[in-house]
Amino acid sequence: MTPPVAARRDRLLGRSLLTIANVITAVAPIAADWNDSHIFNDRWPAHARFHGVTALAMTTTLSSLNIWSLWSGAGGPTRSRLFAAAVPVAYWAPFFLAPLVPGTAVEDEPHPVPRLAGVPTSLLGAAATTATAAAGWFLDRRCNAGSSPGSNDRPDLSLVH
Repeated sequence: MTPPVAARRDRLLGRSLLTIANVITAVAPIAADWNDSHIFNDRWPAHARFHGVTALAMTTTLSSLNIWSLWSGAGGPTRSRLFAAAVPVAYWAPFFLAPLVPGTAVEDEPHPVPRLAGVPTSLLGAAATTATAAAGWFLDRRCNAGSSPGSNDRPDLSLVH
């Protein structure tokens, strides 16, 4: 049975928002950090660079797998939705906790972070991506609310006629 138009629209919108959050999580950290402000910063010890590279590889790998799982239906809709939201939130939400740790900062000279209305754009991006993932999770969950709890059925991928 084909789901009602509103449910199909919400499912498509939810998955699209989760996809956007995962693409941002895969690409933005590499764009921001694969340069002399982070990975190739002469002031960084070799082991800190090592951790920078592994973190970038991890987010790119997990986000790519999330996108595949979300659209292939291989992991089931509940599990795919959970991980597709959890990875971006787990990466970006700590941007708000990190400045609370003594000795950390959102920027270092000579690499200032651009600001919008006085707020570092890295924090604005983190907030937007976290909100996008949460909204995508909510919309996709809402359209699957009629499914049996814990259902791992393959989703109806006939979203667009």
